[in-house]
Amino acid sequence: MHVVVVGAGLLGLSTAYALLRDGHSISLVDAGSGPAQGASFANAGMLSPSLTDPWNSPGIFFKMLRWLGREDAPFLLRPRAVPALAGWGIRFFWQSYRPRYERNWAANLRLGLYSMEVLDALCEREGLRFDRGRQGILKVFRDPAELADGHAQADFLARHGIETRVLDMDAAVEVEPALAAAAPALAGAIHHPIDEHGDAHRFCSELESHLRDGGAEFHYGTQAIRLSQRGQRIAALETHQGPMEADAFVIAAGSRTFEIAATAGVRVPVRPAKGYSISFELDDTCESPRMPVVDDSLHVALTPLGKKLRVAGTAEFAGHDTQLRPSRIQNLLDVLAQTYPGCAQHAEPESLSPWCGHRPLSADGVPVLGSTRLDNLFLNTGHGPLGWTLAAGSGRLVADLVSGRAPALPPEPYGVARFRGL
Repeated sequence: MHVVVVGAGLLGLSTAYALLRDGHSISLVDAGSGPAQGASFANAGMLSPSLTDPWNSPGIFFKMLRWLGREDAPFLLRPRAVPALAGWGIRFFWQSYRPRYERNWAANLRLGLYSMEVLDALCEREGLRFDRGRQGILKVFRDPAELADGHAQADFLARHGIETRVLDMDAAVEVEPALAAAAPALAGAIHHPIDEHGDAHRFCSELESHLRDGGAEFHYGTQAIRLSQRGQRIAALETHQGPMEADAFVIAAGSRTFEIAATAGVRVPVRPAKGYSISFELDDTCESPRMPVVDDSLHVALTPLGKKLRVAGTAEFAGHDTQLRPSRIQNLLDVLAQTYPGCAQHAEPESLSPWCGHRPLSADGVPVLGSTRLDNLFLNTGHGPLGWTLAAGSGRLVADLVSGRAPALPPEPYGVARFRGL
């Protein structure tokens, strides 16, 4: 079977790899100049099943009200984006009711654990190298109220069999000595031993090479315009280079997926959440961290990736705006100064590599995977900040459905049909 996959980021490449393993011929279409040019390019680098809790946690509505107009807010809503978010936003806040939130978190957790199994098998099979680290992830808290929330999150994970270690700051510094300077200002920390980190862009580049070796065709610089429908099937993907016909189509185009799917009448409740990062080379002046450190209150992660340190996070609802706003970059620099002051003192502006990308966020914080009402159209989107963590498992699940095989996880919690009334 010939399958067209739209999107050559983490989700598109992972899906294409799984489909190629199943014996299908693959064509990948992407508007960028190479692999992982969108949200996968410079993300936080965390492989974190323990941190798969959705962003729309209980109380998020009132938090966002307090954050309105604040450039340093973890979640910032730009007024011009409100019309496009109206219906989506109602669903987003409705899903923050605790029973729904915990159900969605459990779905993400199951997919995250499965995805790490798939990733391990993939890496063993292909020998991929992407600055992978397995020391866990450390989440730090700046006041006792935040730490109490962290304890509640640890209790949830414990009920699902996931190990966590609640630490005072003396113990946290033993786990991550680079935090010694910041420790007096912190209330405590939680270590997540099962979590990992790695360079997503490097992973994508290596996976693309294996796909090419396996016969996959890549069509970069090709803009997907619309889906051409014939009855209950998609006949072709229309691009500015002309139509592409196939037996099946997988849309894994990040936050653009909902626009492409809408041309065939398939409504996908996914919207772009803009994130920022800065990356720079570590040297002898820096604290040289061993593992990612997540600042829970600011939703910022500081991740060592080989010889680099990446500071990434925050969410800005601004449509598809691509402007690198200095105020949002400054937020990341402020977190760097609070966490690793030695690095901040020597981080010259010209040495930083600032970046922003649009993470595709579903209305309930759970990915949108698998079948649609059209027989040969499939989706792989909506992962928000969890695309790297969930990529390998999502790709395998979608490929199983394309191939007519029952996936290892029940697909219903991730299907677009769960959004009834759309």
